[in-house]
Amino acid sequence: MGATAAQAQNFYGELAYQSIDADLNSNPAVLRATLGYDMSPNLAVEGMIGTSLTEGKETVSGIPVKLKISNLWGVYVKPKMKVTDSFELFGRFGYAGMKATATASAFGQSASASEDGSDVSYGVGASYAISPQMSISADFMKYDDVDAFAISFGFKF
Repeated sequence: MGATAAQAQNFYGELAYQSIDADLNSNPAVLRATLGYDMSPNLAVEGMIGTSLTEGKETVSGIPVKLKISNLWGVYVKPKMKVTDSFELFGRFGYAGMKATATASAFGQSASASEDGSDVSYGVGASYAISPQMSISADFMKYDDVDAFAISFGFKF
């Protein structure tokens, strides 16, 4: 029974608010969910999904343009290092995909275009354990040619 409880502590989840740097006046934001498994104290594997929370907005030549991240996904290897009992630094290396849609509206008409792509993804971050089961984290991620910054809340199962 004790071995099952110890193994269950190897699984964790995170919910994050992630801002996507799209070089707009108002960048889109994503709700990101991550499920991970600690393979060792210094290495984890993760799966991540996300969907749009807010649209990015910009005015181009007087025409309003909105950018929405329809979906975001990724799989990662996460090397990590404890600095103290509560503070940890980590990296993420993997593969991710994203679908984004831009919509422009003017003179009662609108047009939209979507882009769907996947590529190598990587990032760095830090995590602070506020209890043995809960943590807060901040990370910077690179998805193809898009930068993103996230703040997350984590929980060990």
